[in-house]
Amino acid sequence: MMKNFFIRVAAGSFALLSFLSMPELSAQQCKVKPIVKSCMPLMAPFQYDSYVIKEISYGPKPKKESLDFQVFSNEEYKLVFGQTVLPQEVNITIYGMEKGKKKILYFDESGKKSSSTFNFNPNKTGTYYIEYEIPAATAANQKGCFVVLIGIKE
Repeated sequence: MMKNFFIRVAAGSFALLSFLSMPELSAQQCKVKPIVKSCMPLMAPFQYDSYVIKEISYGPKPKKESLDFQVFSNEEYKLVFGQTVLPQEVNITIYGMEKGKKKILYFDESGKKSSSTFNFNPNKTGTYYIEYEIPAATAANQKGCFVVLIGIKE
């Protein structure tokens, strides 16, 4: 019971900090409710816990950005990536750190999916990272939203 409380606080804190640390979102680009609603069916049978939304600005050169999140050992997690409002798809890599080196858990470079999922059961409590590679812009002022829903198996 207490463990679930800490999981929710950690996930909620992650979502809140990520939300507060980003620039003001464009009302046209990042309508959160429809994005979350369209991705919610992919969350089953996991319990939806929180989401993170990040505005992406495409530039003249490809670039990488990342988000981090905390997990607890022996819990089952599901991440749903909703790339529904991106003019160009991003490549996604999820990794943890082992002995100072990246240990890749998931990699998706399909560039064709509107949404994808990743389930995992970490063997130790700690910080994990979602790195997304943003391609170079193909038009002026390209922007979009990258949304991650976080679920926990109850």
